[in-house]
Amino acid sequence: MEDESSMYEGLRAWILQLPGVKEEPHRVGGTEFQVDGLEFVHSHGDALLDIKLSKEDQASVLRKGLALPHRADVHARDGWVSYRIENSQDLAKAKRVIQLAYENAKKNPRVV
Repeated sequence: MEDESSMYEGLRAWILQLPGVKEEPHRVGGTEFQVDGLEFVHSHGDALLDIKLSKEDQASVLRKGLALPHRADVHARDGWVSYRIENSQDLAKAKRVIQLAYENAKKNPRVV
């Protein structure tokens, strides 16, 4: 089995190189990634990500089998999906889904 920690660290580095991304502690544990103050992905350990998509992107990603429905219905209704990293092949798919979330967050900045 591949080392989940090193795979996550590589993905984390990739997320942090996206322009304007900051890393913060997540309110229920783990790490969240924000752009312009808006959370677009967070991790629960090294193998599970929750990713915030537009409703259209969420439907498309779920239909294509690129992510899993979020475990909590309340978050699923808001566009969140879950992604489990099990091997290095999962990283490319995760990056595609995270890129969608990042682009959506950039288009819809948080109003402060």
